[in-house]
Amino acid sequence: MTDNNGGMYADDAWWNALDPQLQEQIDKLLRTGRLIAAVVLLRREGGLQSPPGLYQAQDLLIERRGELRRRGLVELEPPPPTTEELIGKAEVVTAPVAAIEALWDGDTQGWYVYLIAIVRRPSRHHDRFDEVPLTVLRRSGDIRLINGQVPPWPEAQQAIEKGQAVAQHFCVPFHFISPEAPDTDPPRWWSTRTI
Repeated sequence: MTDNNGGMYADDAWWNALDPQLQEQIDKLLRTGRLIAAVVLLRREGGLQSPPGLYQAQDLLIERRGELRRRGLVELEPPPPTTEELIGKAEVVTAPVAAIEALWDGDTQGWYVYLIAIVRRPSRHHDRFDEVPLTVLRRSGDIRLINGQVPPWPEAQQAIEKGQAVAQHFCVPFHFISPEAPDTDPPRWWSTRTI
């Protein structure tokens, strides 16, 4: 890992240079999956002689999170909701469900799939339809790409299985344009409708 001056950070030298209270705050954020907040905190309050750049800070803290995980200190992500829980979430919406849609999105951790109920009511998205988030399906970050573990995308397969089951319950279509690969700009379900 290089610093801003092209030098190398010793394995733990950057961490040991931090105030113990700051270390504790950063660890708390990392244990609860809040990497971006930890990056901001490190860069803003770290006081390192050669402060890491944005991507360097992210890489350093990903390594730190890995250390916390090896020690069993990282909170496990809750399991994804069951199909019954997703149906229950969609049933409490007062507007009628028109479709169930799966959409890719991504962040600094990697790709994930939103599972959404499309309902019949005007919104900022569309003059006749709105979206109600049901869940986010994510699997272990994009290190999988480097390790050659995808495709297939397990989060996409999970979205298909759960999305089709929820859609079947409501007798509505299921819409997922690109389950075989992430796509952040697919046509939405309502744009495929001829009204």
